[in-house]
Amino acid sequence: MKESWREFEQYREKVEQQREEIRKRIIGLPKFIESLFICFYSHSERKLGPHLLVEGKVGKGKTVTLETFTRTISGAKFSRIQFTPDLRPLDLIRIVEQREDRTLEFHPGPLFANLVLADEINRAHEKTRAALLEAMGEKQITIGRTTYPLEEPFFVMATENPIDIEGTFMLGAAQIDRFMMKIYTESLSEEEELVIAETHQEKEPEIKQVLSKAEVLEIQKFIRKHIVVDPKIRREMIRIVRALRPEGGIVAPEDFYLLPEGERGYLFLERGAKVRAFLKGRDYVTLSDVAVLAFPILNHRIGFQYAPKDIEKILKARELISQAVEKVVEDGARGF
Repeated sequence: MKESWREFEQYREKVEQQREEIRKRIIGLPKFIESLFICFYSHSERKLGPHLLVEGKVGKGKTVTLETFTRTISGAKFSRIQFTPDLRPLDLIRIVEQREDRTLEFHPGPLFANLVLADEINRAHEKTRAALLEAMGEKQITIGRTTYPLEEPFFVMATENPIDIEGTFMLGAAQIDRFMMKIYTESLSEEEELVIAETHQEKEPEIKQVLSKAEVLEIQKFIRKHIVVDPKIRREMIRIVRALRPEGGIVAPEDFYLLPEGERGYLFLERGAKVRAFLKGRDYVTLSDVAVLAFPILNHRIGFQYAPKDIEKILKARELISQAVEKVVEDGARGF
């Protein structure tokens, strides 16, 4: 027990050092950064990758945050892919160069990286998004008859524009379900914007590499094995998800085209809750971990038939998920 606690403190110190390096360059955005850490360290040995989807307008610091996060890991490669309507699947997988003798030379494309930013994912067509989703779901890329495993750690953060912006496509249910979390960009305070204005002409801060790719995998494995989830908490996670299904008594099924009927909701809740407990300095999960993560993990698994504006969908999803959490807490208090 003492040995595992010593490892806990060592690994947590590494992650806190990583957070401090990011704060050198990124002003504000605490919820976004917390979500990034939770998703990144929720990786498992299975193919269910905990990738992050961020919705919001341009200029909110998403790219620079992920790029800075990557720089804290020695040997990690960052790649940014700008999704556009004319982007083809092969553009993600390989780069073609013509030699002097006019023969073609193939190089690994931008998906062959450790941390990938898929920028404005909902501007690209279905086939292009499908190539990205194979990499996200299977941790591999297929070219012809050859399959290439992707190097660990492998993590995708995708950004999408609000659907009411011109030139965007709606992500399909199977596509959006692949993401562990969907979050929305947060606004900076006046003081935070003042700090940015005061420092924007200064030299970029030096970002130190505070851990290696091997240490990242060690931390992910340690969290999986040593952060405890009480069976009662696990049951409550499942009950929250079940409460949002057609038979759960909270939603009117005819008002929805998508509800969390698969297993990903509660599987991701457990993995995310473990990482949050670790970040908070605990080796066990509490119901508060689950309650905090319920909205970012479940909101994009709910699709409304009659909610024309994004803000309406967000508010309705938040209300329903809060009702599901409250129902499970009340049932638990009554001994159900």
